[in-house]
Amino acid sequence: MKKLFFALFMLLSIPLFAQEVNLPTDWLDLFANFNTWLASLAGMAAVTVFLAGAVNTLFKTTGFVKQLVAWIIAIVLLIAGNLVNLGFMADLSWLHTIIYGVAAGFIANGIFDIEFVKVILRLLKIEK
Repeated sequence: MKKLFFALFMLLSIPLFAQEVNLPTDWLDLFANFNTWLASLAGMAAVTVFLAGAVNTLFKTTGFVKQLVAWIIAIVLLIAGNLVNLGFMADLSWLHTIIYGVAAGFIANGIFDIEFVKVILRLLKIEK
């Protein structure tokens, strides 16, 4: 059973088509390409990495707190996007918004890649 689970996990985590979104390099780049970041889950994960890095550097967080900061930032960004109807978050329900926020947090923390998260969202019938 363990071998089957491991084989399925490896099969699902191999990305077939990777979506590439470059991380913002500075604050000006973040605001200049605002529509790029709001267009997809990968863009939101890239913004989450940038903002979590800035917050973690500012407050000198370590360990699990660094990951928690990324999840909180991702969820707050997606909720804010849903409130003002921006990007792909405009048509999401509240439950889907929070699930996408957690997914962006997982991607930003490097726990899962974008394709694996998309497969999970498709299996849960959440992805548009």
